[in-house]
Amino acid sequence: MTKINKIVMKGFKSFANKTELVFGNKFNCILGPNGAGKSNVLDALCFVLGKASVKGMRAEKSANLIYNGGKRKSPAKEGMISIYFDNAKKIFGAEFEEEIEITRIVKQNGQSTYKINGKNRTRQQILDLLSKARINPDGYNIILQGDIVQLVEMTPLERRGMIEEIAGISVYEEKKNKAIRELTRVEEKLNEASIILAERETYLVELKKERNQAVRFKNLNDKIKQNKATSLHNKLKFKQAKRDELDKRISENNKKIEKLKKEIENLKESIAKKKKEIDKINKEVEERGEKEQVALHREVEKLKVDVALNKQRIETIDNEIKKLGDRKAELNENYKELIGKIELLEKAKQEFEAQIKSKEKDFALVEKKIAEFRKKNKLEDAQEVDNRIAELDKKADELQEETHKLREKQQELLREKDRFELKLQSIDDKIEKVLGIGKENKAALEQLKKTKEELKKKEKELEKALDYDSSLANQLGTARDKLLKAKEEESGLKARSESIKESLAGGIALKKITELKAKGTIKGIIGTVSELGQVKDEYALALEVAAGPRLGSVVVETDAVAAKCIKYLKDNKLGIATFLPLNKLKPRPVKNELRKLDKSGVKGLALDLITFPEKYRKVFEYVFGSTLVIDNIETARKVGIGMERMVTMTGDLSETSGAMQGGFRTRRKGIGFQDKEIGERLKVLTLEIKDLAGVVANLDVKKKNNEIRIEELRKERAELEVDVIKLEKTLHLDSADLDASKKEKEKINSELEEVDKKFEKIRKELIDKNKELTEMKGEKQKLREQLSKLRSPALLAELNSFEQKKTELREEIGGLHSELRNNESEIKNILGPEGENIQKILKQQEKEKTDFLKEKKELEEFIKKQEVELREKEKKQAKFYAQFKALFNKRTQLSDEVSKLEGNVMTKDNGIREYEHKNNILNIENAGVKAELAGLEEEFKQYEGVPLFKDKSEEQIEREIRQFEKMVSDIGAVNMKALEIYEKAQSEYEALLKKKDKLSKEREDVLVMINEIDSKKKELFMRTYDVLNDNFKKIFDNLTAKGDAFFELEDKDDPFTGGMTIKVRITGKKFMDIRSLSGGEKTLTGLAFIFSVQEYAPASFYVLDEVDAALDKHNSEKFAKLIRGYCKDAQYVIISHNDAVISEADNLYGISMNKDSISKVTSLKI
Repeated sequence: MTKINKIVMKGFKSFANKTELVFGNKFNCILGPNGAGKSNVLDALCFVLGKASVKGMRAEKSANLIYNGGKRKSPAKEGMISIYFDNAKKIFGAEFEEEIEITRIVKQNGQSTYKINGKNRTRQQILDLLSKARINPDGYNIILQGDIVQLVEMTPLERRGMIEEIAGISVYEEKKNKAIRELTRVEEKLNEASIILAERETYLVELKKERNQAVRFKNLNDKIKQNKATSLHNKLKFKQAKRDELDKRISENNKKIEKLKKEIENLKESIAKKKKEIDKINKEVEERGEKEQVALHREVEKLKVDVALNKQRIETIDNEIKKLGDRKAELNENYKELIGKIELLEKAKQEFEAQIKSKEKDFALVEKKIAEFRKKNKLEDAQEVDNRIAELDKKADELQEETHKLREKQQELLREKDRFELKLQSIDDKIEKVLGIGKENKAALEQLKKTKEELKKKEKELEKALDYDSSLANQLGTARDKLLKAKEEESGLKARSESIKESLAGGIALKKITELKAKGTIKGIIGTVSELGQVKDEYALALEVAAGPRLGSVVVETDAVAAKCIKYLKDNKLGIATFLPLNKLKPRPVKNELRKLDKSGVKGLALDLITFPEKYRKVFEYVFGSTLVIDNIETARKVGIGMERMVTMTGDLSETSGAMQGGFRTRRKGIGFQDKEIGERLKVLTLEIKDLAGVVANLDVKKKNNEIRIEELRKERAELEVDVIKLEKTLHLDSADLDASKKEKEKINSELEEVDKKFEKIRKELIDKNKELTEMKGEKQKLREQLSKLRSPALLAELNSFEQKKTELREEIGGLHSELRNNESEIKNILGPEGENIQKILKQQEKEKTDFLKEKKELEEFIKKQEVELREKEKKQAKFYAQFKALFNKRTQLSDEVSKLEGNVMTKDNGIREYEHKNNILNIENAGVKAELAGLEEEFKQYEGVPLFKDKSEEQIEREIRQFEKMVSDIGAVNMKALEIYEKAQSEYEALLKKKDKLSKEREDVLVMINEIDSKKKELFMRTYDVLNDNFKKIFDNLTAKGDAFFELEDKDDPFTGGMTIKVRITGKKFMDIRSLSGGEKTLTGLAFIFSVQEYAPASFYVLDEVDAALDKHNSEKFAKLIRGYCKDAQYVIISHNDAVISEADNLYGISMNKDSISKVTSLKI
């Protein structure tokens, strides 16, 4: 803080001679008779501080501020004022001494010179220097004559601006303006990029045609090459396969010849061996006797036959059992299907019953809704929702106020915590010094210090993250509120815009045609005439009257579409509608000369006052023709009744036949053209909602990431706290030699813990409050959406369809009952008896299977006995033959084998000769194939690298080659460079698209920044407003004893859209209009405001010029005592006539004026 040490004036106004006023640090009072020059002191002060407007210093121009000489003296050449400020605390900067002199000199030509400590400076340099001490010539600490009442009488918007100025919101305004300029710049670049993209896109379309032709030419050539290469490759493959096959066959034949030769050698060796064995057997043969065993042979043969018959019977039984199994599986499957059908029918029955129940319930509900039509409008519900929203708004304001108070407490605790930590740091340094820790502990001590610094850093980070979380919650609330308001406005506008469709839906024919269009059942329905045109509100009534019944005509693409629509309406008995097919419609002639008609009251052709897509021009020419829109019926008479078709702005109509129609008419809501302003506003709102939704999504992501960071910081802080405790214990910092320091440290730690607990408690409270506030805003948003739905005109249209719905439900219930009876009949009379028959057959089959299995088991046991007996008899028979026939049989066998081997040798010799003959033929053929293959390989070299077709016949390949060669010939000249140019242009186009996307991202970031600025701006404004309001209430109460006053915002939700009023009650219960207050009451109100600002943002000094002029003695005494209370914190310089103020001052300065209009000063220190 600084103060004014003294002020020196020479040649300024009435102070012709050098005059010096030395001010005290507290209460200074300037007094004197009227016209003596008291206020000139204040003007001098404002002049030096850089006040730009001389009118505020009661002069027409700057030259008038110089002493004019009076009646007898000469005028001064210049006016000079110097103010000496205290700079003991170096508030202006360390480069200046303890006192700083600021001088301003005004010349006769009106030019000013500024000086600091005698050195010339610019006005801006003076203002920059004064701003360091928060000194502003237009600030609320300098009150000129009459300004005190002006503070009270200013408009609500000016008062709100005053609060903004005190809160320092101009910084945010500058940031916002900068962001808006940045947004404008980005949007301009986006527009430029869009224009360039559109141009490039057109260029690309043209270039693409050439490129496509070149690509087609290249593709055709490639396909020709591909086909030729494939054809050659197929021939190569065929010849290679032929060569490989011949080589293989020759090789196989050679292998077979070699094999046969080896086999012949082996056979010859075997023949020789067997002949030797025959000779040996002949020598060994002896005479032996033989006996007949006829009976044994017969028994063996009989047993074999019996066993075979029994086995055949078992196979027959197995087949029968298998047939029974197949039949059973088939019957089971049939039965399963039958059960499935019954279950499906039962399920369908349940569904029908449920549907009947549901439909009957719906039927009852529809009847109830028809009976309670008025209640269905839910007007009472809408009022309840409104009340709930108002209640939530009130609670939100209370929560916001509590949050502001908690944040102030949080800041105080943080400052207290910093003080304690500073003390702790000092004690730690002392302990470190006293202990004289050895070299071995220095590293640990350094680690402890480093850990503590890291802990402090994490705590600050955590605090910052928590603040940021709160800020993000606030920003999210602001963005969501904006989004909700935009959606509400959009919903209202859409409701108004859709009202035309709702009204037209009253006609069943148009309603059904609109449904056909929506479903796409009949293609080519465009819409009604009213839907296609947009008009300004001022011309709406005139144009709707001019259009008449054609307003509801349906525009379609062709007469075929119109015919389909008419047939549909006729077949379904849905009424009639008028259709305007674009391909057949003949518009009425439009007289261009009427566009040049220059007569008073003529607005122009109706056709020119409506906006519509150009492709539908003939529709609107048909509807309006040459109809003129004019001011009134008198204008029509001046133009000429019957000359042209005319319609007035109020809906009076004059036909070319001379017929006139008119009178009182109001525009029927919901029937007419689309409102142009609404359409344009809806487009703006759509973009705004999209932007706001993006901002909300962006902030949501930031908030979630910040919450994750908060959790991480808490964990890191806890870990660091544990490390600090461990290190302190390791170093034994609580030595007995430092008991005093220990106790002091423990005390501070205890206090610090208490502060931490309080801080944590407030932090949790803040989180809870923010959470509650966020939930309330979410609930409010849902309620507003509900309210929007309740008041939607779509509900009214829905009510009109209830009766039709009732009839449909009755028919559906009857149909469902019929289906239910059919289901029950099928289950009882058809499917049930069929299932019983299947079960009977299955039981019979099961019995047959049991009998077959029993018979099979008995046969298997009997066969086992027979086989045992057969094996015994066969052994006896084999033994007999083995004793007497072995040698004979062996000899016979060997003879047969020799004969067979010799025959084989002869056969294999013939085979060798046959294979040698075949090889000779194959070698000749192979030589020809190899020669052809070499020629094909040489031709195929020109197609190396060309991809080949798969699974394509040679005939197809030849056909495609002929087709493609013809197509290439038909294309003609081709620009092959287009391929390369197009790729380059395409890459440039994609680069531009990326640039556009980047610009869009920049735009989104700027929108988030603007939302953040708005949130902080509102938060700062409301915090300043709340503090000033509390101060104002308290000070006003002190000044008036029984009075009461407070500030009130016109719009609490969005304070920047409205102003701020002051409510004052002097006596009684009624708060008075501030304009009806007396001069003294206005002064008291203004003073209460000045001192409420003093408490919020104290200034270095206060200069008040006769602010107590309207006060009586009693209130002057109160004012003086109030100044006495505040002057301990600031310097006061007051100009006054009141004895109570003069007697309370510390220093008095009497101003008098002589005959030459020169003011003199006499000072007195009390």
